[in-house]
Amino acid sequence: MNPAFEEERALMLQLQEADFVVVELTLYTDTHPDDQDALDQWREAIKRASKIRHQYESRYGPLSLASIPTEQAIEAGWRWNQTPWPWQR
Repeated sequence: MNPAFEEERALMLQLQEADFVVVELTLYTDTHPDDQDALDQWREAIKRASKIRHQYESRYGPLSLASIPTEQAIEAGWRWNQTPWPWQR
């Protein structure tokens, strides 16, 4: 398989894992609002997921319409329907 595609997949997997941790900690802190350790972990998890998301979007483009466009996207004029699609790379 294409090494560049493998790097993209690996970074996406890291992001999915980080987002999963955020969701789980959010659910936990909803039922345990006084657990300061969990709240601290939740805050750190959000920062980590945000950092990974920024890395991914800087390299491969926005993941959603809510994403702030990267400099590259602003310069190129990002088009969602522009090829190649992620699975075509």
